[in-house]
Amino acid sequence: MIEKRPDDSGGFLSSSLARAGEHFAAKDTEKADGVERWATRIGRGLSLVGFVALAWYFGYQLKWW
Repeated sequence: MIEKRPDDSGGFLSSSLARAGEHFAAKDTEKADGVERWATRIGRGLSLVGFVALAWYFGYQLKWW
């Protein structure tokens, strides 16, 4: 029987989503510097929007959708 670790919250997908959420929430920046935290959040959000837009454009050019 496989034993669950206490820090295992439900599997690979949920732990990956939790890590991604922490990444986009900028939890790895200094808590005292609010400007750096918000700038990091904005930058990471814009990079996600750019990635999705480029992926859509790439799929459109290849006539995948």
